[in-house]
Amino acid sequence: MKKWSVLAFLSALLMGCGSNDAEDVVVDTIGLNIDSLSNQEKQRYAQVSTDINTVIIYIAGQCFDAESERNPDMELTDFNCNIANYKDSASQAQYTNLSLNSGELVVTRTAKSAFKIQTKDNVKFHAASISDGTLNYRLEDDNAIHFTENEATDTHTVTFRGFFRDDKTLDVAYWTVESISSSPFSYEEDTNNQHSWLAGGSAKLSGKDSKTFDWTTSTTGQVVLLLAE
Repeated sequence: MKKWSVLAFLSALLMGCGSNDAEDVVVDTIGLNIDSLSNQEKQRYAQVSTDINTVIIYIAGQCFDAESERNPDMELTDFNCNIANYKDSASQAQYTNLSLNSGELVVTRTAKSAFKIQTKDNVKFHAASISDGTLNYRLEDDNAIHFTENEATDTHTVTFRGFFRDDKTLDVAYWTVESISSSPFSYEEDTNNQHSWLAGGSAKLSGKDSKTFDWTTSTTGQVVLLLAE
């Protein structure tokens, strides 16, 4: 569907229901056509969708450290992150060539070692492996990344749900991704702090006509499709 038609469709939906409900309707009606994707293309979409969550978590951590240094005597409860200040963080993704444009994160501390990451402004980025346009990642309302640290075991658990819009040259595409609650991801960083990844979890991508596909990740964050037999 062309961009002007999509905008009219979205405006009508957003006036009539909650934004997450509207997102689900948009994806189901005019979302990414999963049936048209090869397994290699599915792998790329899943990897990009996983890696942008990884990069956002890394940026939130960098923001937390910076805010803590500025306010050493104050326990942080919430703070914002300007993506434009952390564009180099895109290199943390080791399987996807990402470049960051703009966006603003809102990070809320929900417990001593738990954080909720959302967007005030969509994270805009490029990933040439799936699109020649600008990708938008929205984390608002029910959409969020949840990050929990277990200090006793030095492990970091991640779940997420988010909404993507691809403003590619010809047709706009939409999809959602959601981690599977029974199989959360583990956030990992290498010892040189050059790469970060989400390991060992499972997630689902949803597109047009309620079509979905699932994937898991290896111990180094590489996507492995879970194909129906």
